[in-house]
Amino acid sequence: MRAVTLVKHGSPNALRVVECAEPGLLPNEVLIEVRAAGVNFTDVLSRQGLNPEAPQPPCILGHETAGEIAAVGDEVTGLRQGQRVLAYHLGGGYAERIAVPASQVFPLPDSIPYQSAVLLPLNYGTAFVALYRTGPVEPGMRVFIHAAAGGVGMAAVDLARRAGLEVVAAASTHFKRARLVAEGVRFVVPAKRMRVHKVSKRLFGGPAFDIVLDSVGGRTIGDGLRSLRPGGRVVSLGVADISRRGLLGALGFLLGAQRFTYLHLLTSSRGLYGVNLRRLMEDSELVREIIETLVGWAAAGEIHPAPGRVMTLAEAAEAHRILEARGNVGKIVLRT
Repeated sequence: MRAVTLVKHGSPNALRVVECAEPGLLPNEVLIEVRAAGVNFTDVLSRQGLNPEAPQPPCILGHETAGEIAAVGDEVTGLRQGQRVLAYHLGGGYAERIAVPASQVFPLPDSIPYQSAVLLPLNYGTAFVALYRTGPVEPGMRVFIHAAAGGVGMAAVDLARRAGLEVVAAASTHFKRARLVAEGVRFVVPAKRMRVHKVSKRLFGGPAFDIVLDSVGGRTIGDGLRSLRPGGRVVSLGVADISRRGLLGALGFLLGAQRFTYLHLLTSSRGLYGVNLRRLMEDSELVREIIETLVGWAAAGEIHPAPGRVMTLAEAAEAHRILEARGNVGKIVLRT
């Protein structure tokens, strides 16, 4: 089979399409004929050597796939050969076939295309946890979304729209901002040199956000806290800014990150949450609940996952270049 292998940490050129052996099948696994695989920013960090939880090269990246079951292990029940499925995993997605534990595989209704389904585990899953598992979500609440035109950002916009939230979104280019306006976002602001608390003051007269979703990191966390009304929360989804700095710069970024004491949060009556989906995925029951909920919403037309761009396995390196340069609108999906 063909697969995209990360041969060493480094530039996108470290991703090579190679012929390799088909994965073996354990009794508790299913073998999936991959039709679509998701590309995530965490893959970029893994490729750069900045993700401490990633497997070491040589390895195959990719955390989610959709396709048909080619074979089932002897101990697997409830799944069958030829069935359409969605799966999440720690790696191995950039390939024509992958073996996945049956507990991490979900039946996929015919109404959800493969290239849309792979948005659900990580992108929509992260946005779902950030909105629904960190505090109340009620119609009319106001949310600010950093990097709103990215994969997680677009998922957050979709989920916020379903919940009846008022969205203020930041994006780096005119094209991205125009896309967000076309998605129905009323307030869209440039991301460059933007301060959330100043946006809040200009639009609403002062601290006015109930939720700030922050995937950038660094100074934006403290800025987000200043923009919250009492009882609000900042949810940190990642540190995308770290990828621009290299290894030494990343270390400096982490050492220089803002610190907050519980007294700071207590006196201001505001909250700060961190969402690391990798950690949450260790709770298989929680993950099953989240993915089954999202699949149900997508099948019912309550949310509308759609890739921003579809590329081939041979274009995986280019997909990483686009993500690293923040050139994507929505999620990039690889098709086999």
